[in-house]
Amino acid sequence: MTLRILTVCTGNICRSLVAERALAHELGARGVDVEVRSAGTYGGLANDADTLRAAREAGLDTAGHVSRRLTTDLMGADGADLIVALTREHLREIVALDPAAWPRTFTLRELARRAVAVGPVGDDLGAWRQAVLGDRKAAGLMQPDPADDVRDPHGGPYRGHQQMVVEVTELARTIAAAMYPA
Repeated sequence: MTLRILTVCTGNICRSLVAERALAHELGARGVDVEVRSAGTYGGLANDADTLRAAREAGLDTAGHVSRRLTTDLMGADGADLIVALTREHLREIVALDPAAWPRTFTLRELARRAVAVGPVGDDLGAWRQAVLGDRKAAGLMQPDPADDVRDPHGGPYRGHQQMVVEVTELARTIAAAMYPA
């Protein structure tokens, strides 16, 4: 069975692009049959050259990426198993668009914390996802929180793009190792 993950940020030109490629790389390196795609709540924008450069320098292949706008169809197909938002604001927008997406939608940082706490997926992704969801309440995610948000480097200095790539790549590695330990 193919694991289908959708990563989401604002423009789909920085954070969700890097999260897509980093998760695909880290999970694929562990032998997971995975398809990771990305979209943005605004999507359809030109790729950020600084992010592309920083990602390439970190060894991520960004070739062929085209920014897409988030739709319920993408959430149901590309995000059938997990939807990974880069901030709480994105998570709220995803769930507002499709309330049924709540149980499979997490911020990247939140998913990393919860995946480490729960441990490996095992044979039942649905049961694992339910364990990761735990007793989480939507009301607890209504306000922004730096503990859950990956900062947007778009329009800022190149160093911000490099920092974002390092952060997202490390979170992807943490998630992959927790879900599918070696």
